[in-house]
Amino acid sequence: MAAETTPSNEEKLRKMQDEIRSILGEIEYLRQQIDVIDTSITELRTVSETLSYIKEKGQGRSIYIPLGAGVSIKGKIEDVNDLIMDVGAGMMVSATIDEVRSDLDRRINALLDLRRTLLKRIEEDSRKVNELLEEVRKLGGEGRS
Repeated sequence: MAAETTPSNEEKLRKMQDEIRSILGEIEYLRQQIDVIDTSITELRTVSETLSYIKEKGQGRSIYIPLGAGVSIKGKIEDVNDLIMDVGAGMMVSATIDEVRSDLDRRINALLDLRRTLLKRIEEDSRKVNELLEEVRKLGGEGRS
C-alpha cells in the first residue's frame, strides 16, 4: 500500500495563486456592478431633482419632451402633479410628483444598501487576497531555505 503524499509547496503555491486570481476576478466584477449602481443612482437623482424643479416652476411652461433616438417634441406642462409611473411588468399608474419622488428615494436607498453590501464583499475579498499573498510569501521563503 503506497503512502499518501502531501502536496508539494509548488502545488500549494499554484492552488493559492489560482484562488487569488479567482478572487481578484470577483473583485473586478463587483467593482463593475458598483459602477452600474452608481450610474443608476445618478440617473434617479437627476430625475428627482428635475421633478423638484418642475413642481416649483413648471406649471404652464413649454418644454421639449424626448421621444427617443434623439428626437423631442414641444409640449406644455398643464398639471405638474399628473404623472404616470411604471411600477413594473409594464404596469403604469397615475402619481403625483411627491409620490414619484418618494418612490425614487426608496429605489435610491435600496441601491445604496446594495452598494454598501458589495463594498463590504470587496473588502472581505481583499482581506482574503492579502492573507493568501502572505501565505504565498511564506511558502516561497520556505522553498528557498
